[in-house]
Amino acid sequence: GASRARARGTRGGGRGGGRRRGGGGGGAREEEVPSQVSLQQVTAGKEEAAAARGAEREGQVEEEEESEASEASEEGLEARVPRKDEDELRNLDEGLVLEPYDWSEEVQKQQEQQLRAELLEQYRALVVERGRYQRYNIYLQHKIFEALRKKKGVEAAAEAPGGDRGAEPEAPEKEQAYLRHLAVLEDLRKQEADDLRWYHHELDQLKLQCQEKVSRVDKEWRRFQALKKQVVMQAMGSCWMRGGRQVALREVEQIQALEDKKEKEMSAVRLENVQLKQSLVHFETRMRTQEDLTEGLLLIDFEQLKIENQTFNEKVEERNEELLKLRSKVTNNVQIITHVKEKLHFVDIENMCKKAELMDIEAQVAQKRDILTKTKQARDGLRLDNIRLNQKCGLLGKESLLRDMEEKVDRTEVLNQRLASLKHHHAGLVLSCKGVKQKIREAKAFLPS
Repeated sequence: GASRARARGTRGGGRGGGRRRGGGGGGAREEEVPSQVSLQQVTAGKEEAAAARGAEREGQVEEEEESEASEASEEGLEARVPRKDEDELRNLDEGLVLEPYDWSEEVQKQQEQQLRAELLEQYRALVVERGRYQRYNIYLQHKIFEALRKKKGVEAAAEAPGGDRGAEPEAPEKEQAYLRHLAVLEDLRKQEADDLRWYHHELDQLKLQCQEKVSRVDKEWRRFQALKKQVVMQAMGSCWMRGGRQVALREVEQIQALEDKKEKEMSAVRLENVQLKQSLVHFETRMRTQEDLTEGLLLIDFEQLKIENQTFNEKVEERNEELLKLRSKVTNNVQIITHVKEKLHFVDIENMCKKAELMDIEAQVAQKRDILTKTKQARDGLRLDNIRLNQKCGLLGKESLLRDMEEKVDRTEVLNQRLASLKHHHAGLVLSCKGVKQKIREAKAFLPS
């Protein structure tokens, strides 16, 4: 039992170490994107890789020692067990059908959860690092802006005949520094690729070792359970229970099931303990690397905050000037509003007076309107009476009509007299015409035909 527990602890440690290296490989895979790599991070990565290799060698040595101890314990156990018991144990293994052992599946699930948690932690760390690099980029941009702003005042001196003599020697040095940094970056990328390949290779080997150990532990565990069942059944052979062999066998199976359950719980707790230890080591390394990074970034953050504070102070001054302008506008507007209010009050009083006068005028208009309606009614009555009286009196009182009538009567008499004279003249003309016609006929009668 002790050798089996040590083997399980070794297997959990090997898996945890493999996952830690695998997690490092995943982080390297995520960090393949071209970025600015600091020398401190490179040295920290080298130290961590060396520590991982040393821990792996120590784990291999411990595994060999534990395997030797387990083999020795098995040999001692086999020496203590008689040959007859071995035959019975073999027969019992052949006759019994053991239940599937799900301990490896639970361990795999827990390992997947641990791997997911470690990847999330690495992602958060990379997000924090990206934020720091972004702040550093902003700080450098501010520095470039200040340098360009200062350069504007020196452009006149730079354009002078002797202004470019000092800048010419600096160009080759900058180019050499640029090439040197490019070479360093290329070496770091190659080293990163080599470390990634080594991590993947070690991870594959550890997975194979883990599978072999899991299969061996499962086999030994089944043998151990079968041996315990046989020993218990032999011990209970002398004192059978009331139900016989079947009841005893069922009781033993229940006890073994409870033992399996407790063993699974204990293995899960051990695995959790190993995971917590690994996470503790991981957090300690992260804290050390973050402290190393923050030592250089604190000054950058301070300078950046100082620049931001200066810009904010300039903005505050601009806002104060705008505030003073707005306050002057507000005072002017307040004065205008007070004048408008006074004028409005005066206009309201004047409107009230005008409304009172309007009400008086409207009352007078109503009275005049009543009088007008009454006078119109009287006028209409008088008009009707006048028409009726005019119809009754005829031409009385109408001098123009009477004068016209007299003129028309005189003209009628003159026209009648003229008509009578014309009629008399017409009659004379008719008689003369008749006499002339008679004479013509008589003359025609005397003429020869």
